[in-house]
Amino acid sequence: MSTALSVAEILAKLEQRIAHHQQQADFHAQQEIHHREQNAFHLAELKTVRERFEAFKATALPAAELVGPDTAPPQPVKEEVEDDREFIGKRILVSRLVARVAERMAEGVTFGARQVAAEINRLYRDKLRRPIDSRAVSVTLRRLQAAGRLHLVRPGKSNHEALYTKPSRPAPGTPAAAEKPPA
Repeated sequence: MSTALSVAEILAKLEQRIAHHQQQADFHAQQEIHHREQNAFHLAELKTVRERFEAFKATALPAAELVGPDTAPPQPVKEEVEDDREFIGKRILVSRLVARVAERMAEGVTFGARQVAAEINRLYRDKLRRPIDSRAVSVTLRRLQAAGRLHLVRPGKSNHEALYTKPSRPAPGTPAAAEKPPA
């Protein structure tokens, strides 16, 4: 340590340090009081919110059980039961499933490969070994469109899928229906 400082300078520096540390001690004491108050406030709020949460949970869960899904299993649609007979002992062909789901689509509704794949996976999940991929569905939809069973609404690009719709069928007895050769 340097002895070049006078006694008066050393005393002045020590007084400055004492003043600084006294200010810091006072400041942190005020902060401690503030933090204690904040802690007490948040603990009181926590207690109130927990009590209300438990009360709400006690009443909401029984109410949710009343509104929940019915216990009776859904009745199978007759059409689907008849379709199930076709799968007994046979290999399931993706193309037949795609054609069946595409035929069930309403006229004027546009759909793509992802929508058809999701519908196949929903309807036939018990009969499929693994979910049908939308790429396989897309190939079949293109073939159905080439055969004239579907109408292309929007061609597919790299960033969006192709969209199809069922072609509108002329009403029986109209001239357009009479001109069509029987299939």
